[in-house]
Amino acid sequence: MASAQRGIQSVEIGGALLQVLARSRTAMPLRDLAKAAGMTPSKAHPYLVSFSKLGLITQDPETGQYDLGEAALQIGLAAVQRLSPLRIAQEELKKVGVAAQYSTAVSVWGNLGPTIVQFTEADHPLHVYIRCGTVLSLLHTAAGLVFATYMPRNKVLAALKGERHRYAGHPETVTPAQLDALTAEVRRLGLSRNIGEVVRGVNSISAPVFNEKGEVVLAVSLMKPGLPADADPSGVTARAARECALRISQKLGYRPDDPANS
Repeated sequence: MASAQRGIQSVEIGGALLQVLARSRTAMPLRDLAKAAGMTPSKAHPYLVSFSKLGLITQDPETGQYDLGEAALQIGLAAVQRLSPLRIAQEELKKVGVAAQYSTAVSVWGNLGPTIVQFTEADHPLHVYIRCGTVLSLLHTAAGLVFATYMPRNKVLAALKGERHRYAGHPETVTPAQLDALTAEVRRLGLSRNIGEVVRGVNSISAPVFNEKGEVVLAVSLMKPGLPADADPSGVTARAARECALRISQKLGYRPDDPANS
């Protein structure tokens, strides 16, 4: 029904100029801005005049280049403030889980470290008790390794100290070099994996979700009973986890092509 609704074509055309400026990291001259929006400078100019009056764009009086204005900034900040990362993650994971029968989980960084805040079990049960509020091991779970990789190092080291007291089965200390080796693989793959190490026969793949500042805010996990091949970093499950996490990140304002986020 939405596709059949009539819109105002001139608004849609002019909106292309705003979208180009939103994607650009710098102000743009009229010629380049118009070309990127698929129109001539003479066609683009009246739209820019109107947007300027609304405060959506601004023009540098010395260079003549255009950039987003104060009103555009306020709209963007309002949109960011209304975002609910958990709601977005739940919606995206629902699409992935239903399609492929994955159990899914969302974890955040809590007072004691990585903590599950959402868990949805597929029709194929995992035969393991997982509940919201469970604090995860940093080094022995897929979601934990995501946070060990992308959280500030001082917070990770402090959480590891507390972990030695909570998990009697994993009391070993980890040197900075060993931690670097573990997290280097996560950065290289863009995800972390746990192949039946926590629960026999259950594989888990977890990927990081970033906000507009490039900070990790969530870890999304896909879990499924199966063979080790299910955790292949180039396989279907890994691709689903990465793509899901990226969609959530982009909805939170993350720009993977920004050098500051590399």
